[in-house]
Amino acid sequence: MNVEKIESNNKLIIDTFIQDQTRKPEKINEIIHPQDEMYLYALKNTDGRKDEALLRYFSNGKRILDAVKQIIEWYFDGFENISSFLDFASGYGRFSRFLLQEIPTNKIWVSDIYPEAVKFQKQEFGFDGIVSTNSPEDYQINQKFDCIFACSFFSHTPQKTFAGWLEKLYSCLTEKGILIFSTHDLSLMTIETDVEAEEIYFTPESESLFLKTEDYGVTYVGNKWVGKVIQKVTQGKAKWHRIKRGLCGYHDLYIIWKEEGRRKEEEVFINSKEEVIKEDLSINSEVGTQKEEGVKKKEEEVFINSKEEVIKEDLSINSEVGSQKEEFEEQTAKLLNFHSHPDGGCQKIKMTPTGDIYLEGWAADINPEEKVEKISVLANGKEIESCFPKYETQAQRYKWSCTINSQNLSSDEIILVKIINNFHLERVVNISPVNNIALLPPSHLLLRISGNPSAKAFISSFDDLKYTVKNYLQTAGFNFNQFENILDFGCGVGRYFMAFEPELLPNQKLFGCDVFAECAEWCQENIKFATVKHNDIQPPLPFENNQFDLINAISVFTHLSLDLQHLWAWDIYRVLRPGGILFMTLHGPQFFPIIYDIFRSGNAHQAEMYSIGEEGLFLYLDHEGETDGQGQHTIAAVHTPAAYQEIFSMFKHIKRFPQSNLANGQDLYILQKPISGSLVAQPLSRKEEGRRKKEEVFLKSEVGSQKLEVKNFGKNEDVGNVKEEMIGKNIEVEKIPISDKKEGENLSEKILSEAQSNKQVITELEKLPLPDREKTGNLPENIFSDRYQHQTEMKFQIEGQKRFRVYPQIEPIGTYSIACEIEIIKSKNGETIVQQNLPLNNKNIFGKTNYAVIEIEIPEYSGEVIVRLKILITDRIALPPEQEVLVSWNFANFA
Repeated sequence: MNVEKIESNNKLIIDTFIQDQTRKPEKINEIIHPQDEMYLYALKNTDGRKDEALLRYFSNGKRILDAVKQIIEWYFDGFENISSFLDFASGYGRFSRFLLQEIPTNKIWVSDIYPEAVKFQKQEFGFDGIVSTNSPEDYQINQKFDCIFACSFFSHTPQKTFAGWLEKLYSCLTEKGILIFSTHDLSLMTIETDVEAEEIYFTPESESLFLKTEDYGVTYVGNKWVGKVIQKVTQGKAKWHRIKRGLCGYHDLYIIWKEEGRRKEEEVFINSKEEVIKEDLSINSEVGTQKEEGVKKKEEEVFINSKEEVIKEDLSINSEVGSQKEEFEEQTAKLLNFHSHPDGGCQKIKMTPTGDIYLEGWAADINPEEKVEKISVLANGKEIESCFPKYETQAQRYKWSCTINSQNLSSDEIILVKIINNFHLERVVNISPVNNIALLPPSHLLLRISGNPSAKAFISSFDDLKYTVKNYLQTAGFNFNQFENILDFGCGVGRYFMAFEPELLPNQKLFGCDVFAECAEWCQENIKFATVKHNDIQPPLPFENNQFDLINAISVFTHLSLDLQHLWAWDIYRVLRPGGILFMTLHGPQFFPIIYDIFRSGNAHQAEMYSIGEEGLFLYLDHEGETDGQGQHTIAAVHTPAAYQEIFSMFKHIKRFPQSNLANGQDLYILQKPISGSLVAQPLSRKEEGRRKKEEVFLKSEVGSQKLEVKNFGKNEDVGNVKEEMIGKNIEVEKIPISDKKEGENLSEKILSEAQSNKQVITELEKLPLPDREKTGNLPENIFSDRYQHQTEMKFQIEGQKRFRVYPQIEPIGTYSIACEIEIIKSKNGETIVQQNLPLNNKNIFGKTNYAVIEIEIPEYSGEVIVRLKILITDRIALPPEQEVLVSWNFANFA
């Protein structure tokens, strides 16, 4: 697949995700900076699969927004009540591009250590921004914010700057402000250390490609340690709450807010909490006093008793404070009502042999109160299938699978799979164009080639095609695996390749060609196990002589005009090795009634029917008249067996299967190139010898003013040399100006003078009305034949071919007899190889729709030869005297 196609598919994935997962898709900017570390990290974790990396990047950005949104709605009653928002350590906008759906641009600030990241977001999203620093002491910002969000920053911050950055960001809050940040909990560590639950662990390594690891590594923290840091940097004046694994099911989320900023509906609880804190402080003070008095006691017994009481009271107080803290956490969690997205994945998505789509994956709940409810499968935004997960107790997660009937799916449609929990939070786990699930061409190519864009119809045809072809070959005495080099002539979008790839032995190679460039290019880019080339509508094929052992031509000659059928039959003969097989289908006689109705109705752009030889019929229709219609389904050609025999006469006929199981009942023919056969020789050059230039001058004159009277002609003794002698009265013709002669020259003098030396007088008379045969007296008989001579001269290079064949096409329709003279001579010395006159019976002549067949055997010879073909009228019968006979020599060849 080329880069352009990959990028197109990736854009489809992004667009599909955004349309399904956002309220305002038009506000999402899809541009990703090439140095975006969050994207590069996703690309690394997906082994370079760009489509999966893009889905992960955008999915996580949306999940982060959903998490932040729940906190904002709890604390501010919605984003509309925020006047300023800072995305700290924003990177290149994975989250902030989604934030634009909720807050106007002028309320959003971004900050990052990379100047290029800040610049990128300013330019692409229109945010205000400030470049961050390595140390919090150097970070200067005068702006205050209602909300500061530091995603995946403290999860990489070393202990030396952890508290400093927390204090700096807290100081940038407004009085009602709130700080949200994420951390790695110690429980996520995969290495064994001596770190206690109240400590911090930092390792100098990370996914960053540009930052020093001593400043940006991987940090794990305990909840109690974070609480102490918060208590210290806020001087005990802030409230905080932890949401375990609240960010993408992995990071812990911490919320810090000032007492003055709490919501009204929590004021009662806050006041109650303040009383608890005051009581805590009073108790602590009282305990301290008691401790001092106890120390001063001189009597050891009194001191010991007092100390015991203090310890008991401390334990009681700590227990009460802990209880109050737990109560506060529970109350906050209840008011916040935070929920996570479900976890899960799509482990398998594939086409079945029947063309349906099978999906399989897993799902899991993040929090105890959450439950995966269903897996939804959408195509182009509409749900086409859903399934319910099955809980596996041992694995403590769900397993799911479903099958999509793809009957109405085209290869261009997009499949989206998402997991939905009982809180209607969604996790998109797969987005795949149907043509990525299996090797499928675009639907417009399927439609052009087969008239059916269905992906199911395409895939499900593979097994049937494979079985049918192999079975017919076997019936004819051949095994598919005996053929090494196999050509699919007219390969289209590669159906034959995909069907037979599993059947190939190591020594077998597939080749293909197609006249439609886009099909050939698609195959070249996507079907790497075959060699595919584009060919012109006219031969030759872009392959060597004697290259292939088997050529497949299913439903190809059914879409070619007759002249192209002859030409391609010869060229297939050329590229087949001696003994090679042509596996070919044609529209047989059973299609004549269907196509003939269209032919007679005149509803086709072009409709022609030809007789070929004595019995062969060939019907041709062009439905739309497309310039590139040849070879496409808009062309229909129908053959009788006799017509087939004439067109493919150079092959040895092996077997015919009438109304086969291929291509909607087309006739199947299995042909073989003779083992001793030589290559077909086609003309090197062609010369049509029609009327001479002087004759053309005559024809251009004003024939209407001419007067011709033929009184008497002498007998011609030399018909073969066409030497005519005229005697009797002169031909009287009016003076007619001739453009290339002197003005006033008498045309009769011109004709009479030329008549003394050659036959020009006869050829020039041919365009004038002839006298009635009965009134001409002794007019020589040959004037009625020679004047209708038509000669064609062709050069060939032959190498031992045994016969010459040509198809003269003769018109007009009528009853008359003609004869063909064939002369084959050696170019080198003019020696005649063959000279024959062959009569063509009048019943061969059906006019324009007729192709007569002329074939002669020749002695073996190698070298250049000249073939001269001439046709003579031998008996005019019902042909009017003034009627000319036109002939064209088609498909001349030596074989």
